[in-house]
Amino acid sequence: MGQLTGGDPSLLRRINSAVVLHALRATDAATLTEITRVTGLSRPTVEGVVEGLIEAGYVVEKAADESVVRRQGRPARRFRFRAEAGHLLGVDIGSHRVAALLADLDGRVLGSIAKDVDETAPADERLERLRTAVAELLRRA
Repeated sequence: MGQLTGGDPSLLRRINSAVVLHALRATDAATLTEITRVTGLSRPTVEGVVEGLIEAGYVVEKAADESVVRRQGRPARRFRFRAEAGHLLGVDIGSHRVAALLADLDGRVLGSIAKDVDETAPADERLERLRTAVAELLRRA
């Protein structure tokens, strides 16, 4: 049997990124300290992951809330997940209809559409009907 090793560092980075994203999606905004506490990762690791997620467009620094009374010093930087950074498109091809649904990365539905299809319609016709429905949905959204 082979020896176990530390593994692939890029895999560890992807796992850490997923853990930080999960923590950020669970809250409106969080500081590095809060993310560190929730994830159990070290602060330098969290800082590096957050910077990478900012570069990738999945996280943004949230502007400081001017209405909150501050203690001395600079306020902690807060970060939030950008659900608008991407979209999900789901399609359903049924015997009597085709449907499509568009959502953001938080799963909020941005739009949906359904078109009736004759149950005897061939696959090419169903796919064309679906393409038309998706194009219409994307135009509206």
